[in-house]
Amino acid sequence: MSAPSRRRPLLSVVAPAFNEEAVLPAFHDELARVLVTLQDQFDFEIVYVDDGSIDATPAILAGMSAADQNQRVRFVRLSRNFGHQAALTAGLEHARGDVVVSMDADLQHPPAVIRELVARWREGHDVVVTIRRDDRSLGLFKKLTSRLFYLAMRHMSGMDVRPAAADFRLLTRKALDVLLRMPERHRFLRGMVHWLGFPTAEVPFTAPPRFAGRSKFTVVRMVRLARDGLLSFSRVPLHAALLLAGAMLLTSFIGTTAAWAFCRPEGSAGWLILALIAGGHLAGGAVWVSLVAFSEYLARIHEQVLGRPMYVVEKTSDAATPVRLPRPTVAA
Repeated sequence: MSAPSRRRPLLSVVAPAFNEEAVLPAFHDELARVLVTLQDQFDFEIVYVDDGSIDATPAILAGMSAADQNQRVRFVRLSRNFGHQAALTAGLEHARGDVVVSMDADLQHPPAVIRELVARWREGHDVVVTIRRDDRSLGLFKKLTSRLFYLAMRHMSGMDVRPAAADFRLLTRKALDVLLRMPERHRFLRGMVHWLGFPTAEVPFTAPPRFAGRSKFTVVRMVRLARDGLLSFSRVPLHAALLLAGAMLLTSFIGTTAAWAFCRPEGSAGWLILALIAGGHLAGGAVWVSLVAFSEYLARIHEQVLGRPMYVVEKTSDAATPVRLPRPTVAA
């Protein structure tokens, strides 16, 4: 009697997409070419997450899923734009694979690197992260702010989150299951993956020039992600606010005392009044600094206690109802 054949591991590729109609077909074709070279080692699936796109992205994803007779192309459509980290989490939660690769669908994460990620996984690593090589196409502002953020992250959280780390990574099912049990609503997945502590390897890559469209990662989104990372993994901002408030109160006391001691000649009570007003302003500033820090943490606690879902799924490729496409805009 012949021994039963072993099931090949399932490789899931998770790719969030937001208004990527111009690049999705090219990304999908390149990704499929790479996965074909791995089909002797893996069964595979592709899980696209439409993060509330308002262009033709939903129709393109629905078409690609319907055209795949083997049902290896799946999509999840969120009811609105919940943000990159929430969309990526949605894809990870819907992935079925033994090995899961997450990447962006804008071709800034080259699909060919998946082969290197798999090779490092076979060496025994549960987590394989990618490090983006220095890209001259990136502006000076983005490079500088990124380096400052990761420097602050290392010193404030005690975690060595690498600069230029990307959300292009491989996770084993064991690592992914632990990650998905972390209940944070404000997610900074790069820090969360590092916090897991599983054996980790690094793969450098060079991002190609943008194929089409423009980056959806605006300055506002960068600031929000940095804020979530710092506040989720460190209490230093809270401690710094208290120290700054204390320093401002001490400065107010010293300045008021000095003004009263040295600037109170006969009939010149105005100096004392001015010093008291300045001291009051400094004290008020100290209170506001503390309140801002407290309110940030309190707001996060409030949102976590409410227990609202991180995202809402409107439609998946497994459902029978049609995708609700955005209403076309009619020119006036």
